Amino acid sequence: MTDSVVVIYSGGMDSFTLLHRAKARGLEVHALSFNYGQRHVRELEAARSVCQAEGISHKVIDIRAMSEVMSGSSLTSDIDVPEGHYEEDNMKSTVVPNRNMILLSLATGYAVTLGAGSVWYGAHGGDHAIYPDCRPEFVQKMDAVCRVANYQPVAIEAPFMAMDKGQILAEGLKLGLDYGQTWTCYNGRDKACGRCGSCVERLEAFADNGVTDPLDYESGA
Repeated sequence: MTDSVVVIYSGGMDSFTLLHRAKARGLEVHALSFNYGQRHVRELEAARSVCQAEGISHKVIDIRAMSEVMSGSSLTSDIDVPEGHYEEDNMKSTVVPNRNMILLSLATGYAVTLGAGSVWYGAHGGDHAIYPDCRPEFVQKMDAVCRVANYQPVAIEAPFMAMDKGQILAEGLKLGLDYGQTWTCYNGRDKACGRCGSCVERLEAFADNGVTDPLDYESGA
């Protein structure tokens, strides 16, 4: 069933766009989300809601045990989430060690079980500066490994690798997507903070496209 795809779906705006790109191309989509001990589950709740409304197959896998051996990230440990742009050195504290290798490996196993021909994830050009597992060479190596790791080859694809967040948003807007159904902020409060790296990049993407972000932000953000 090579016309089906496993999409690693966090519930954020990049994977939300990726999910709908796969759907728009007529692929049978199987969304896979992970609870890896992140600070909050707002994104997972958003992912669950979207898949339920769209009738998309969706699994949420609990892998919180990984935080016992991969600590030190501000996304999983009791460390303050840094504010500012991803280009700033302090944003390296948001790196979760080896996260994407683990997630892609699990997603590949799921793809083999389903008979799906590929796994998609939302790494993009803006991620390259601080996230080693979002760089082209990482995707190429993982793709090569996952094609030979099982009797059934599975391709690893990052369709947004050559795009920045503004370009990803532009594609989603052409598809008529409602980004009020996504959650990006690293903090899990009632409103997005508007100051963490994820919020800053998101707001820049909306500004670049001349549209207003439908999410509510804290005052002063």
